[in-house]
Amino acid sequence: MTVRPLWLQSAAALSLLNTLVDRLDAAEHRGSMRAGSVSLGEKTWPALYKAERESDKEFLWSHVCDMARWKWLSVKPEMALRKAAGYAMSPKVTVVDEGAVRTAIGRPERTRSSLERWRAAVDAHLEASPSVKTLVSDFCIDLPGYEMAAVVERLNGLHGLVDKGLYLREVSSRLFWGMSKVLDKRQPMVNAILGLEECPFPELPIQLHVWLPEGESTGILFIENALSYEWAIGSLAPSLSGLVLVFASGFKGTAQRLRTPAGSSLYFSDKGHRSSNAEGEFKRWLYQDPTARLGLPVFFWGDLDFAGMGILAALRTSFSEAQAWAPGYVPMLAALESGRGHVPEAAEKKGQRVVERIGSEFADTRLIPAMKRTGQFVDQELFRP
Repeated sequence: MTVRPLWLQSAAALSLLNTLVDRLDAAEHRGSMRAGSVSLGEKTWPALYKAERESDKEFLWSHVCDMARWKWLSVKPEMALRKAAGYAMSPKVTVVDEGAVRTAIGRPERTRSSLERWRAAVDAHLEASPSVKTLVSDFCIDLPGYEMAAVVERLNGLHGLVDKGLYLREVSSRLFWGMSKVLDKRQPMVNAILGLEECPFPELPIQLHVWLPEGESTGILFIENALSYEWAIGSLAPSLSGLVLVFASGFKGTAQRLRTPAGSSLYFSDKGHRSSNAEGEFKRWLYQDPTARLGLPVFFWGDLDFAGMGILAALRTSFSEAQAWAPGYVPMLAALESGRGHVPEAAEKKGQRVVERIGSEFADTRLIPAMKRTGQFVDQELFRP
C-alpha cells in the first residue's frame, strides 16, 4: 500500500506545491529548462508567513523539511532545514522530484495552450519542409470538436484542389467538414503550403449594388449599410442629387478587389437609370479603363464609429480621393455631441481599434476627435438622407 505523507492532508502545504508547479509550467511555456523555484515569503506562501501563532508556522515549516527528506524539494540555505524556525531565513525552495510533486497534487502535466498544441500538430502531421512548418505554425486553427492533428492532415489536401477553379471559401468547406470561413485571412499560410507567391483560390467577389442617377453624375457615394442604401435610392434629398449610390455587400477590408472584374460583381438597381452607356461608363471607371470619362469625387457614408472610419481608410487605398460625406455625417456628429450617441458595449462594438488619422479632412478634424472625446458612436440607420 502506498504511504501518503502527512503534509498532503494540509491545504497550506498543497498550496505551496501548486505554486511550485505553476512556476514549472511557466518555465516550460517560456521554453526554459530551469526547475520551479520559489523564495518563500508572505506573497508566495501566505498560509505560513501570515499565521498568527508561532507553533502553526513551525508546524507548516516541518512539512517543508519532510519534503526535503523525501527528496521532493531542495532548500537553500540548507541550514534552514535544521532549525524549527528556518522559514525566517527567507529560504528558496526548488522542486527536485517533479513527477512525485505533480502526482501528489493531481497535475501530471501542464495544460498546453491552443497555439502550443497547434505547433506540435503541424510539426508531426504537416507534409512540408521545416521552414514551411515554421510559417504555418503561426496560423493556429482551433476548431471545437476536432483534433488539431486532423485539421493539419486536412491542410495536406490543399495540393489536390489547386486546379479545381474554387473560391477560397469553397476550399475551406471541402477541407474542414463544411466550414467555409476557416481559411479567411489565412492566405499566407495557404501560399506557404503550396509554395506559391499568390493564393490560387480567390475570395468571393464583393457584390456592388449600384444605383445610377438620371443625367450627368456628380460623384460616387459608397454607403456602408443596406438599409441606408435603400433609403438613399428612394430619397429626393438635394444632397444626393447626381450621385451614383453604391452599397458594397460584404466589404470589410482593402478596396483593391473592388477595382478588378474578378474581385467584384455589379448589380445595377432597376430603380435607377438603366442604360448600357451609363452602366458601361461606370464599369470602365470602376475597373480603371483608361477610356473612362468619369473623373468624379468619391465619398463614403457609414456608421459614426471607428469601424466605419476603417472602411473609409480601406477605400482610400484604391480610391485615394475618397472623403467622408459631410451631408450624411453632420447630423450624426450633432447627435453625438448632444449626448445621443451610445457606448461601444451597448451595440456590441466593444474592442474597435481607435483610428487616429485616415487622410480625409472632415473625418480627421471633426469625426474622429469627437468619437475619442465622447467615447461614443452613432449608427448610420438613425438618419435618413
